[in-house]
Amino acid sequence: MRPESLSPRARLGHRVQRLRDDAIRWITRRHPHDQGAARLGRDRVYILPTRAGYTLFAVILVMLLGSINYSNNMAFLLTFLLVGIGHNAIWYTHRNLLGLRVSSLPAPPVFAGQPLEVGLRLADEAGRAREALQWGIGARATAPVAVPAHGGTNAALRLPGVARGVYHLPRQRIATRYPLGILEAWSWTRLGAEILVYPAPLDPGTHDIAPGGEVASGSQDQSGESPDHIRPYRPGDPPGRIVWKALARSGKLHVRESRGGTPDRVWLDWDSLPPADTETRLSMLCHQVLQAHAEARVYGMRLPGHHLNPGQGPDHRERCLQTLARYQVTPTLLDTTDTPAPEIPA
Repeated sequence: MRPESLSPRARLGHRVQRLRDDAIRWITRRHPHDQGAARLGRDRVYILPTRAGYTLFAVILVMLLGSINYSNNMAFLLTFLLVGIGHNAIWYTHRNLLGLRVSSLPAPPVFAGQPLEVGLRLADEAGRAREALQWGIGARATAPVAVPAHGGTNAALRLPGVARGVYHLPRQRIATRYPLGILEAWSWTRLGAEILVYPAPLDPGTHDIAPGGEVASGSQDQSGESPDHIRPYRPGDPPGRIVWKALARSGKLHVRESRGGTPDRVWLDWDSLPPADTETRLSMLCHQVLQAHAEARVYGMRLPGHHLNPGQGPDHRERCLQTLARYQVTPTLLDTTDTPAPEIPA
């Protein structure tokens, strides 16, 4: 959405967010470039009072002025006791993040529109337990997690589904308000996890066909035999090859296979699909890949500028789906700015 199409209040919020992002980029310009892991050193941990912290500071200031005005020793004692507690809280809150090791976890590929799940590994290398750690991406954040001494914890974040493509995680924020909630320490990281989003499967048989269009589940390989050999069913045969019409006639299971007992080979061809836009055709090919894999066929795939030789099995299926996900796209940052982040509990 363009800023010009937003309301005045939304445009103001958009400008404030841009200024905030620019300030964060300037602050973190000296941070090393993160690859798959990062260690939070002293130069990467920031700390400021929370709203409760500013309130406590105002109360302490009023108590100090009252103690000075009335020269009350007990009031002085209580005031400086609260100051000492606040000072120790600064050290404990900062120490809760210092030395923490953060590494990205592989993000499982999903189909377009399905929720994403990304994760980080939080590990302690200093021999002390970490409490109430929370990490977030954009406007979303996880529930607080704990990390045992010399141990690690996985923290997962669920994100809404996005369109087909290749995505990188934007800047991540790791924060804590342990132990009193009057201070918040945080750090920014840029861990380079890649997320693949496959096209959403679309059955060509149920798709509206433009005039002159043609639906085909795959063009038969011209070099192969015609898959017209029918034989009795044997345990282990894929259900996709069962000839249901023969079952209705004879009451016995039969399967179809190529002559010679070899699996039938098919080509999943871009040009054999109904006339449609690029994303729709990619969705049709995705459906065909899943169907050919379920039927244990040997299949290849042809796209403009791409040619995958016939193959079979889970690895070939993943190669085909990855080709569809990367087709004519460049990696982009994941957008997570539409939902406010939950408040970090004290």
